[in-house]
Amino acid sequence: MKQAKAKTTTQQLTYLFVSLFGTILILVNITFLIISSGYIYYQADQQSEQVIDAVKQNLHSKYDWSELLDLYLAKQDDDAITLTTPQGRTYYSEDAHEAFNHIQQQRHYKNMVYSNKHIYFLKTEKENGFQINVALNIDKLFHLIIWLFCTMLVINLLAIIISIPLIRRFSHKWSRPIQTMNTEIQTIQKNEPTQKEITVPTNPLEIKRLAQSFNSLLAFQNKALAREQQFVSDASHELKTPIAAIRGHVNLIKRHGQAKPEIIPQSLDYIDAESRKIQELVNELLTLGRIDRPQSLAKPINLIPIVKEVIAEIHTVYPQSIHTKLPDQLNFAIQENDFRNIVHNLVENAAKYSPADSAIKVTLAKQNDQLLLEVADHGQGIALQNREKIFDRFYREDQAHSSKIKGSGLGLAIVKAEVDKYHGQIKVTDNLPQGTIFTVVLPIEK
Repeated sequence: MKQAKAKTTTQQLTYLFVSLFGTILILVNITFLIISSGYIYYQADQQSEQVIDAVKQNLHSKYDWSELLDLYLAKQDDDAITLTTPQGRTYYSEDAHEAFNHIQQQRHYKNMVYSNKHIYFLKTEKENGFQINVALNIDKLFHLIIWLFCTMLVINLLAIIISIPLIRRFSHKWSRPIQTMNTEIQTIQKNEPTQKEITVPTNPLEIKRLAQSFNSLLAFQNKALAREQQFVSDASHELKTPIAAIRGHVNLIKRHGQAKPEIIPQSLDYIDAESRKIQELVNELLTLGRIDRPQSLAKPINLIPIVKEVIAEIHTVYPQSIHTKLPDQLNFAIQENDFRNIVHNLVENAAKYSPADSAIKVTLAKQNDQLLLEVADHGQGIALQNREKIFDRFYREDQAHSSKIKGSGLGLAIVKAEVDKYHGQIKVTDNLPQGTIFTVVLPIEK
C-alpha cells in the first residue's frame, strides 16, 4: 500500500482553514434558505389572511359574488379566490376555475403547491356556512429569494477564491516558527559549534513552550554528554595505570621468572593488588549505572541495623573511633542497598581523610518530616570552592596525595546519585575547629 505523502504545516493549515471557511459559508447559505422559506410562508399567510378577513366583513347571500370577488385580488399576481355559499353555490374570481383545477391536480406541501409554472399559497376558512378558498401567487417572492441566493453563492465563491492566498500567507506566517525550529535543529544535528540552542518565538504560546522545553532538553543533553566524555576520559585514565602495572609485572615474570624466581611472589602480590583496584572500580561503575534505573516502590525498613552493620565493617579496616547518635528504631521507605551505599561511602570517605586517632560522629534522625543523616569528621576539610566538585566522578581535592589514599574517587558521586534518586539534598559544611560535616536530607513521603 502506497504511503500518503506528508504535508507541510502551511498546507495543513491552509486546507483546514479553507475547509472551515467553506463549511461556515455552506451553513450560512442553508440558514438563509431556511429563514427565507419561513419568511415567504409567513408573508403569504399574512396576505391570504387579509384577503379572507376582507371577504368575511361582507359575507351575505344577497350579494352577487361573481363580480365582487375580483375586487379582493391583485390581478397582476394571478391570484384566485372561490366562495361557496351555505346553499352550495360556488363563485369564482376571474380565471379561478382554471387555476383551482390545476392546483387540485398537483401535490401539496403544507399550504404550498406548484401548478402551471406558478407557485401558489393555499388557504381555506369557513365562516357562517360560507367557505372561502384563496390561492395567492408567490412567484415574485420566490424569484427574489432565488436571486438573492444566487448572488450569495457568487459572493461566496469569490470570497473562497480570494481567501485561499490570504489564508496560505497567514498559515505560512504562523508556521514560520516551526520551520525556523526545524532548520536550527538540523544545524545542531550537524554539530555546528555556533548553534547552542534554538530561537524561542514570542508567539504562538505552544511553540514558545515547545522551544523552551527543547532548549532545556538540549542543555541537559549537552551537560550529560560533557559528563560522559569526562567520565570516559577519567575512567580510561584510572584503568590505564593498574593495567599498565599488571602488564609490566607479567612481562617481568616472563623475562626473569626462571632466572630469578624470588621476584615472582612480589610481582604476583602487586598484580593481585592492582587487579583488586580494577575490580573495585568496575563494581563502583556498575553501582553508578544501576542507580538511575527505575525501581519498584520502596517499602519502609528499619535503618538502624544497616547503620550499625556499615560501621562494624569500616571498623575492621580503619582505626578511627566512630560514635553514633541513633534512635532505637527508624523506619523509612528506601531500598536497603541504596541506603547502605550512602552510609558506607560517607563514613568510609570520612575515615580516609581523617587522622587515625580522630573520631567520626554519625547521626541519624527524623526532623520536620525529613530524614536527616550527618557524618562529621576531624579531617583536613574541604575548600569552599571545591564543595560542588567533590561529587564529580574521579575528582580528588588533594591530587598530590590521591595516590596514597585508597579508593577510585567514585564514592561521593555514588552518594550524590543515590540522594538525587530520592529527591533529597546533600550539604557540605565545616566542622569547627577542623573537619567536615556531610548532611543528607531525604523527604519523607506521606
